Amino acid sequence: MWKGSVTIQSFHEHDADLNRIGKLFCRTFTGDHYSDSELEDAVSNITKHAGYEGFKGLKAKNQDDRLIGFAYGYFSLPHQFYRKRLELQLTPEQTAKWLSDCFEFVEMAVNPGYRRRRVGGHLHDKLLENSPQKTSVLTTSVDNFPAIQLYKQKGWEVVKADAAVISESQLQVIMGKGLS
Repeated sequence: MWKGSVTIQSFHEHDADLNRIGKLFCRTFTGDHYSDSELEDAVSNITKHAGYEGFKGLKAKNQDDRLIGFAYGYFSLPHQFYRKRLELQLTPEQTAKWLSDCFEFVEMAVNPGYRRRRVGGHLHDKLLENSPQKTSVLTTSVDNFPAIQLYKQKGWEVVKADAAVISESQLQVIMGKGLS
């Protein structure tokens, strides 16, 4: 399925596909019945992140130019909101090891019809390819078993399970990967 039928391209904060990326984000993380305001918030958040230092965004498209996946991240810096939330969950030793020279793997989503066809794995690999940072971190829901399994297959390790990065009611797994 992979060769010749899917292309990976960069995206940026003014990308023509930003609305489609926002829709895929909503379908993946909110469900098919997302509101206009949820879509607006998703596009706004992705646009904000695209302005962060070290931003790298990738989109996957099929042969019909249909968006089928995306992934993005950026340099993890001490003043950023999510970085501060991560630090609250980690020991000083973990913070020094994982966040001192880090690329935050922020989001990845694949259209349900293209899951288990290596699209996510390819986006993952391309996003981390040639990263100048020593480490990468990500978070995912504690019950997102397919994502956790993919990341473990790609060499990620659990840094902290059951982390209340955003809230006690939506626990996450913090994972890390050495890049150099």
